[in-house]
Amino acid sequence: MSLIETALNKHSLSPEPLEYSATGLHAKIVIKGDQLKPICRSLYSAGFFLETVTAVDNLSTEIMQGLWFFNHYKESSRLMIVIEASRKNPVFPSIGVLYPGAIWHEREAAEFFGITYEGSKDQRGLLLPEDVNFHPLRKDFKRPEHQITGIH
Repeated sequence: MSLIETALNKHSLSPEPLEYSATGLHAKIVIKGDQLKPICRSLYSAGFFLETVTAVDNLSTEIMQGLWFFNHYKESSRLMIVIEASRKNPVFPSIGVLYPGAIWHEREAAEFFGITYEGSKDQRGLLLPEDVNFHPLRKDFKRPEHQITGIH
């Protein structure tokens, strides 16, 4: 049994094995939002660390996928967790309490994709100016028209 299977065993989940040489991942699971925190607690207890949190916007299906990537300290065991939500109002749980580094990733994804991370302790913007009202990594993003001043 792999480290991933062992960590997820009590959740009755069967991770989908992936071809590492083709994907850079050993396995993935697609779950519901309410499963994320208990699964993350199990991964944390089993020695997994968080690599990153990001998203994929699928305009054609109107689905926003939240993606969480984990690995293990002792043995390469890369796991991708996927949660799907409506792209109209994407809401995913925050895991910042368990993995504090997630807060930075969640703030970035919130700005660039328009995602709300429920339960986040820090929902400030991270990289974009405070007055922007767009999410530049959404597939339907249109660059705002503006005049550049001060360049000669």
